[in-house]
Amino acid sequence: MEKGTDIIELLSELEDIIDSGFEFPIIRKTFINKEEVMEIIRDISLHIPEEVRIAKSVAEDRQRILGDAKRQADLILKGAEEKIVSLIDEHEITKRANAKANEIIATAQANSREIRLGTLQFADDILKKAELGLRDVTAQSSASLTKLTDTLRNSRAELQNGKR
Repeated sequence: MEKGTDIIELLSELEDIIDSGFEFPIIRKTFINKEEVMEIIRDISLHIPEEVRIAKSVAEDRQRILGDAKRQADLILKGAEEKIVSLIDEHEITKRANAKANEIIATAQANSREIRLGTLQFADDILKKAELGLRDVTAQSSASLTKLTDTLRNSRAELQNGKR
């Protein structure tokens, strides 16, 4: 498939092939070049899944980012816990350590929450963009198929009315 070829162009080519096919008016059948039609259908099927692959990749990235955020939060919490255990033996230091540990835990939890929320928002934004792209492709395909159907109906009507 050439660069820049999109589904609309491919559907237009398919319509041209059907329009240029040899028609038998009595049996209302049209003969077309099967290889050309199949090649265009293969091109369309190769062209559409790109948006699907993007959406899948975004979902996988979202899971990876969430996993990284959780691991980072767990490391921060583990570090805070280890610091608390090392300071338990001394009373005054233990009080300060508990306060600091609580502050670290609160900060780690807040950071973890922020990272997760940001990651979710990022993933949702990308998924929305992919969804809009898929809707656009679907709308274009639907419009082209409607146009193709209308053209076929018009051609059939013209053939039935003896215009061709």
